[in-house]
Amino acid sequence: MDRGEAFEASLPKSDYFSDFYFDVRQLMAQAMQIKHIHSLNPKNIIEIGIGNGLTSTFIRNSGVEVVTADINPNLGPDICCPMSEILERTGGCQFDLVVCCEVLEHMPLDQLERNIKTLRALGSRLFLTLPGYTRSFGFSLLIKVPFIKARDCFLYFFLPKTIDLSKTEHFWEVGSEVATKRRAIINLLKHYYPSVRSGRISFQPNQIYFIAE
Repeated sequence: MDRGEAFEASLPKSDYFSDFYFDVRQLMAQAMQIKHIHSLNPKNIIEIGIGNGLTSTFIRNSGVEVVTADINPNLGPDICCPMSEILERTGGCQFDLVVCCEVLEHMPLDQLERNIKTLRALGSRLFLTLPGYTRSFGFSLLIKVPFIKARDCFLYFFLPKTIDLSKTEHFWEVGSEVATKRRAIINLLKHYYPSVRSGRISFQPNQIYFIAE
């Protein structure tokens, strides 16, 4: 188990309910993740990386079958194991949508393609989010006018981070090196999925999403 997995496996559940997770930007970001997942109209889901359980609980209560998997037993996932064991633990089950948010950066970059192969083996559609190696400045807003459905939008500019990731629980982030540029990740996903689109999460644009199917 590498340092990223060891760190994640040992976190107490209370860490996922710290003030950070009550920050309005984080709450809005999770709401936007749920919105993106709902828009894909999944029949069933496996969520890898349960976090505070907001996404899986909300989606499950909407009537969608959800199986959760995480390396951390403190979070009470349905399947508790590292990524490398998920295929064995799911027994070859296929899911309509695989959800993996803010997980892969906790494992070394040389495992990225192997992890994507694992995600693809679990199902033909993927909703993936990763952190960007940027600092963002700007604003997000919700536009609501009569007779038109409310829409979210944001206007930000971005500067590279200057932190040393080796001193954090992340091994890499989108744009932290050439091999992790957003285009490089899209191209890697296209080796396993015919269609890939990507964008930034409104209200937390340092989170980048990828929808592959």
